[in-house]
Amino acid sequence: MYKVVTGQGILEPYKYSTENEFEQEVLRNKHAVFGEESIYFPIKKKIGNTIPDGYWLDLTFHTEPKLYFIEIELESHDLYGHVAEQLLKFSMAFDDSKYKLKSILMEEIAKDKAKQKILKKYIQNPRTKFNDETELFYHVLYEMPISIIILIDEYTEQLERVLSKLNDEITVLEFESYKAGQEVVHRFTPFYDEKEIEVDNGKADDVDDLDTIIVPALEEGFNETFLGENCWYAVRISAPMISRIKYIAAYQVYPVSAVTHYALVERIEKYKDTGKYILYFKGRAKKIEKIPLGDNKMAVRSCRYTNLQKMLHIDTVSNLWL
Repeated sequence: MYKVVTGQGILEPYKYSTENEFEQEVLRNKHAVFGEESIYFPIKKKIGNTIPDGYWLDLTFHTEPKLYFIEIELESHDLYGHVAEQLLKFSMAFDDSKYKLKSILMEEIAKDKAKQKILKKYIQNPRTKFNDETELFYHVLYEMPISIIILIDEYTEQLERVLSKLNDEITVLEFESYKAGQEVVHRFTPFYDEKEIEVDNGKADDVDDLDTIIVPALEEGFNETFLGENCWYAVRISAPMISRIKYIAAYQVYPVSAVTHYALVERIEKYKDTGKYILYFKGRAKKIEKIPLGDNKMAVRSCRYTNLQKMLHIDTVSNLWL
């Protein structure tokens, strides 16, 4: 078992005494968790028969912004009773209180210049399909299904079982804290892994072109599953990427060290009670001319996203993210 030592001593797990204390620490780090270019609404107003802890407007993709209900919870709470009931209430409130929710969010925008600046920059981007904030909020509330984010201090098997019984799109972000003396540090799951959605030359607009997930594969699993079963499973996928993935490509690890096949994705489903997904192919995977790793030797150790046409015309895998 590893230990971490700081100038103030050995870091030990820190348990929050109240949910409010935990929530305030999460909010202090909201940009690290959610990103800079999106808008967090720390609003606690009754919607339907529930009061969410807040809302998050994800503006990462210019063609598909999304609004998330936020539930901040301690693992010590009753996950079956409290959390499951709260998530069900979110779904009912989203169906029945869209106009009220729209008014609440628009009022919050109207009195916050920082939020106005972010929204204006987003709407003025040439790739954004919305003419104003009214059109944007109509889209996220009336044209998109409900999406929920749970922030919790420990992601347990019990929580996974609760979520497996629900059909809504739910993302769990773990936020753990450790303390030594007066020093507190956090270990958390960001909503977006920057490496996963890293794009060419740092151009933010390029994220709109992402349509392919590259997965690392050992020889045995690649032959038995990717080629033999026309699927790939136990893949962790950021919630907003699920609807964007059209293709899957296999990067065969050492000694092959190259992308060798890709397939059209027919559908993506939850994989058992794991919090991960299984991708089913539409037909067999297509073999392509090997795309080698490249000179910098930064192997593909986890899932990464790219654009299929860009991938097929690149000389090395490493150059996909230069």
